[in-house]
Amino acid sequence: MHYLRPKGKGLKLHLGCGDYWQEGALNIDISVYGGTDMIWDLREGIPLQDAVVEIIEMYEVVEHFSPREIANLLDECYRVLIPDGKIRVSVPDMDKVIEHYLQDKHKTIEWIYGYEEHANHKDGYTKEKIQKLFEDHRFLAVTVEQGFLPERPEEPKLILEAVK
Repeated sequence: MHYLRPKGKGLKLHLGCGDYWQEGALNIDISVYGGTDMIWDLREGIPLQDAVVEIIEMYEVVEHFSPREIANLLDECYRVLIPDGKIRVSVPDMDKVIEHYLQDKHKTIEWIYGYEEHANHKDGYTKEKIQKLFEDHRFLAVTVEQGFLPERPEEPKLILEAVK
């Protein structure tokens, strides 16, 4: 029996999960999608006590929040993470998106503003901007790489990893 949470035994959160359910994670989104375990509006915070989460993953979520909303959400992520807890995020890579504009204007506009069913992007990110955002919210060892997500191989992404 453990009276305190053992080191390395925190929860795993998949925030803004959409249709992508992850085994072993609490999959949270604002509406019911194929992957949703819990319906919750992240603008209201994260409904967990302090320091209980080991890993937070948010793919294609950050750009759906205003600067003030994402600042609040990052503070909440920091609060619920255990010491040395990790966060992994992806956002559209605005530098690559803009480079793509002359090749396919319609597709580029979708990448910037969101697809019809989720046309509510509120901000855009470059490598420098997202790194500074996370560093400004006390995250350490922040790395940002250009890449792609397996489920969206044609869309250029920035993939960020950081530690509390």
